[in-house]
Amino acid sequence: MRNEWLKLREKTLFKTEPVHFKEVMEDIRKEWQIRFEADSQDQKLQLIELVKELTLDFKSYLPSWYLLKNDDGTMKSIIDTEANKNIAILNQWGALDAVNYITKEINDMDKSSLIRLSMMSDAGKINTRWGNDYATGLTHALRKGAVLVTTNPPLIDIARKSNPEMWNPVRDRLKTENPKMKTEKLCSLMTMQVVLENCKEIKPIYDATNGKYGYVSLQVNPKNFTDAKGMIDESEALYGQLEKELGGTPNVVFKVPATKAGIEVVERLTVQGIGVNVTVNFAVSQELAFAEAIEKGNAKMSFLTLMSGRLDDPIKDELLKAGVEDAVEVSKWGGIAVGRRVYDMVYRQKGFKKSFLLQASLRGPWHIDELVTDEAQTVFITVFPDKAQEYDKVERDIRPRINEALPMDVLEKLYKSKIFVQAYEPDGLSIDDFDDYFPVAVTLKAFGKAYDEFLEYLKTP
Repeated sequence: MRNEWLKLREKTLFKTEPVHFKEVMEDIRKEWQIRFEADSQDQKLQLIELVKELTLDFKSYLPSWYLLKNDDGTMKSIIDTEANKNIAILNQWGALDAVNYITKEINDMDKSSLIRLSMMSDAGKINTRWGNDYATGLTHALRKGAVLVTTNPPLIDIARKSNPEMWNPVRDRLKTENPKMKTEKLCSLMTMQVVLENCKEIKPIYDATNGKYGYVSLQVNPKNFTDAKGMIDESEALYGQLEKELGGTPNVVFKVPATKAGIEVVERLTVQGIGVNVTVNFAVSQELAFAEAIEKGNAKMSFLTLMSGRLDDPIKDELLKAGVEDAVEVSKWGGIAVGRRVYDMVYRQKGFKKSFLLQASLRGPWHIDELVTDEAQTVFITVFPDKAQEYDKVERDIRPRINEALPMDVLEKLYKSKIFVQAYEPDGLSIDDFDDYFPVAVTLKAFGKAYDEFLEYLKTP
């Protein structure tokens, strides 16, 4: 059902001319009715699921990519009418649970601040886009305007845990097909399978925007963070496999750690036109070094991730030890302050065009709101599903804030944290310091642990 639904979504929302949409849907519903009358009970349930999902797609942000471009309201009315006809057929089939679910989800989307953020970017009021910071749940995110999805070892591990019925057979097939393959190679193949599913689902957005949006971030083996050749070889091999699987240029960028070895990797990949997402990235000095490396290359799209939450956490610990009374609240500004300085130095001062700031590892709504920009270089923000839900709970005051000054005395208090000073000052770290910088070392250790757990899963008979 999933493959049929995704193909139908692409056909109706991305490949059908607006003038033919109504006619195409009439033909599709006639086919549904014929199938439903002839299907077994299990097949009926699958068809109901397909109609439910496609109807939610119609009522979501997704039509904005193609059908609603330059719409005066006429096309939106037509899409709404066709969605209501889908709901009518579900009622006719007695699928009340599906209808109730659609009603609930539509109500949720109508109130979504993330959809409003996306619409405001469409209208040119802001220039900030968001993505799914998770290896699963992409469908829900796309319906609210997500334009990219990121993965890393912990998130890949979560994907296979959350849906063992889907991924255990994939693991078993790969092991059967490659009986002598080392576990590390199997891990790379399995990771590619998870990424491939995301690539296929988000590819219509990539195609509709001519490669401006619609990317999946694929992280190389985190244990190779000092091994430039190992990271390059893995990335090039995976890129070649994805080219074959997707039948053309993959809508993927490779997550490369902001370590000393990572600079060589970024230069080697981007000169070939392969995009990167520089991760495990916390400091202005790291961002500047990797922005320069990306600017030398030829990649169409690359990201400079700022892991704000993973920076704010140790800053908070240092501020608490320093006796700062409001340490928790002050620490929330750490990543924001660094992000604002990065945007100023990389894009305003240096005028770099080939990379984009991407804020990740969010801890709350403030990490979305405080880096919203209306300037030329888009800011991207990746959001965990639970944080997306939190953001959408209330109506947000979405406006450009990237130029606003920090609250009074916040910067002075943040300077009581050595970790913050190292992150905030352009010369706070040398390239030789990158690997041992506390947030980098802690994050790489966590990624390595998740990678080891994934390897053990692959060894399971």
